[in-house]
Amino acid sequence: MPADEKACRERLTQLGVRYHPLPPIMEGECGAPWPLRVSALSDTLALAPSITTTCPIAEALTRWTFEAVAPAASRELESRPKQIAVGTSYECRGRNRQQGAKLSEHAFGDAVDIMGFQFDAGKTMQVGPLSAETPEGRFQAAIRGEACRYFTTVLGPGSDESHKDHLHLDLKSRAKGFRLCQ
Repeated sequence: MPADEKACRERLTQLGVRYHPLPPIMEGECGAPWPLRVSALSDTLALAPSITTTCPIAEALTRWTFEAVAPAASRELESRPKQIAVGTSYECRGRNRQQGAKLSEHAFGDAVDIMGFQFDAGKTMQVGPLSAETPEGRFQAAIRGEACRYFTTVLGPGSDESHKDHLHLDLKSRAKGFRLCQ
């Protein structure tokens, strides 16, 4: 295992992330050499369902959740997230599920789709087109805007038809550090 992978896993442990290593995924052009199964970002914040991903995505997701999502939920919704509803993590497929398209970052375990949240007060929220005049709309706008500090690609409602009901977050490497945030 490379030193940067070991260091990343040590950071996840220090952050309190619940995960376990998986064997390498090799599926044609798709795969991940050091995948993890992540079930929770802490003892009080679960992922539903668990995700299969890489350590850098797990770390970025954890930092974004505790440094951006939790404060925005407290400010806008007067609550704390207790569960994140996940759509897709690792999946061998083309971008936007289009046949013949370039492979999605999901195909490398380098992306996660966030569908919604459950909060400690029992309230749930689905990602989608929300009015900026509502607390939920302000919350979604805040966490989406902050996501670009942690991920290199952030797509969601309004970016295109394929992302109307979730936030797509990935760490695709691009020339000159370019980030795609829509």
